Amino acid sequence: METSQGPLDEVVARLRRAGTDLTQVEVKAAAFGVPRSLWPTISSFSNRDGGLVILGLDETNGFEPAAGFDATKVRDAVAEAFRPRSARDIPGPLTPSPSGVIDIADVDGAPVVVVDVEELPADQRPCYVTTQGIENGSYQRVADGDRVMGRYGVFLLRADAAQPNIDVDPVDGATSDDLDGELVAQFIARLRRVRPRAVAGLTTDLDVLERLRVVSGDHVTPTLAGLLAFGAYPQHFFPQAMITLNVYAGLTKDSSVGDVRMLDRKVLEGPIPIMVDDAVRAVLANLQHRRVSRGGGAGAADEPEIPVDALREAIVNAVTHRDYSAMALGDQVRLELYPDRLEIHNPGGIWGGRRVAELFDGSSRSRNARLATLLTDIPLPGTDYTVSENAGSGIPRMTGALGRAGLAAPRFDATLTGMTVVLERHGLLSPDVDQWLAEVGADGLEPDLQRVLALVHRELDVEDQLLRALLGIDSHDAQDLLRSLVEEGWLRYPPRPGEAYRRGARLQHEEVREVAPGVFSSPPREPAARGALDERIIAAIRDAGELGVQDIADRAGSTVNGVRQRLRVLVDQRAVIATAPPQSKNRTYRLG
Repeated sequence: METSQGPLDEVVARLRRAGTDLTQVEVKAAAFGVPRSLWPTISSFSNRDGGLVILGLDETNGFEPAAGFDATKVRDAVAEAFRPRSARDIPGPLTPSPSGVIDIADVDGAPVVVVDVEELPADQRPCYVTTQGIENGSYQRVADGDRVMGRYGVFLLRADAAQPNIDVDPVDGATSDDLDGELVAQFIARLRRVRPRAVAGLTTDLDVLERLRVVSGDHVTPTLAGLLAFGAYPQHFFPQAMITLNVYAGLTKDSSVGDVRMLDRKVLEGPIPIMVDDAVRAVLANLQHRRVSRGGGAGAADEPEIPVDALREAIVNAVTHRDYSAMALGDQVRLELYPDRLEIHNPGGIWGGRRVAELFDGSSRSRNARLATLLTDIPLPGTDYTVSENAGSGIPRMTGALGRAGLAAPRFDATLTGMTVVLERHGLLSPDVDQWLAEVGADGLEPDLQRVLALVHRELDVEDQLLRALLGIDSHDAQDLLRSLVEEGWLRYPPRPGEAYRRGARLQHEEVREVAPGVFSSPPREPAARGALDERIIAAIRDAGELGVQDIADRAGSTVNGVRQRLRVLVDQRAVIATAPPQSKNRTYRLG
């Protein structure tokens, strides 16, 4: 049986190797009916990324079939909880009703109930345990457990459904005298030069500031965005709206080298343009530099371990897209530099319901729309470059700068309430990665293929948008690289369209690793006796040349619904081409 987490037999094999539940897979014995602990798990999966629940296996007994399990009774009870309800219905155990596929399958000759939970649309979340209420009954997945997300998490999920406007709220107690006159003058001068329509018909600077929402309608009180972008000292009103830098001697916060735990600490304040510039300088002062010859008579230059462009973009993203709501203003943007990496932490997860893999696609969506717009017209100190472009180019530019320096792409560890960006200080194909490639037998592959596997090894969300930015290739070439690795057994196609590729059979001896939500980690698979469903679908189409979904299901030994789920992924990855629109009865499939 195919599931969102891979073939069921492979999922069970992973569980048995790990000896515990996984981040996106939960198992419950359910020997005495549906356990109450099921509802928090389904709430967690519904609120973020979806997930798989297997009922009828006993974790305490090595994930063997549970004695006394009544599959039909349990399936019907779970299906009742998933049933859509009207306002006049008796409430179900979860509100709103979750969405997904519920079926009975077989594990070691015994029946189990498989519940494949889908993430709910942004305007329907959070999904919560009805009897506990929305604040105490909304859950999120943390490692292999379910945790109450609390008021802040609920607030953030609700904010995903519509564009927030917190950044245009007036700041109580502040006046236009709290703005930096020089920054304002530079801003208005640039507007008159490059965006004259934005200031057309306005005679005073305050009129300009009101139109651009730097000050509110009274022409006196700065907005939150205006104060953060132009304030002489915004921290007078928001003490934690700052950046801190901690430089650690060891690889973790609690480790030390001799008696030294921290090598440097900086508190960086002021308006965003100045904070960003000061933060970049502070990090660079703590990085190693190398002398690089430019060639052609251009001389030589000192280059830091992390390219300046990548460093600046990461810090700009953090201060631009962090959550500035009242619940988050007690937190700061934190830069933590370790001997092998820089971590950049900011409050607030990915706004708008996007996934980590979608961050590389070049689209632009901002939680703080007005602030992001203002920063496109504010120069960084002493330069003609503005703080940001607000064009979705930041992450691709960051990734490209790292790739040109031989470094891995940025790693995004996203939770519901926070974001961490990790920039590595050492090269992508480092000696330890070379050793790993040799151990798995990939040392003879072409360099680009090795780089893709190196990204997988470093737990990155590998998909075509990431490869476009990192390797400087187009999307078709990126998909060709990925498809080649799939065909050779190194990778497997994503569980759903738009998600990351998974580890293939040739990486099956890799150690099982589960990491925090937001970092794609797919443990190795056991080879299936009949081959994975994707492989069987492609083999069936290759043999026949062109097939409809029913014929594919018959030849692949699967159900029509199971085949349709995988065809959506294969079409998305150009491994398979559909010959007609989805609603057409004449729709068939051939190889891409």
